[in-house]
Amino acid sequence: MSKLAIFVLIYFVSASTVLFAVAVSSQSSAGNVTLTGTVSCAKCVGTRPLPKGYTRWSWALASVKNGDNVVFVVGNQTFTLKGDRDQLLKYMEDKATITGDLQGPTLVVQTITSPKKNK
Repeated sequence: MSKLAIFVLIYFVSASTVLFAVAVSSQSSAGNVTLTGTVSCAKCVGTRPLPKGYTRWSWALASVKNGDNVVFVVGNQTFTLKGDRDQLLKYMEDKATITGDLQGPTLVVQTITSPKKNK
């Protein structure tokens, strides 16, 4: 990869990180929100290949058991979840609708349910 390509890649990653921080900080005053996304673990977010013998679900559970954070992915934003861990794990690597208090990059969960299906 050329030096220019590396510079451009670093520039865009840095710019997107700044934009994400601005978006999260502007939402930090949002307080009570309801969002629909995917419950996962911090290690599982992204395009990492899974270790042999694991599914996304089993790798996420193993990672959380070893101390990784439970996160909520909504589009291109990721929020750390705080709440009843047993309840959160029921939705691991699955879609969920969460109502909670948004405190910067942390979402304090009040309720978590399966998303409503359109009929």
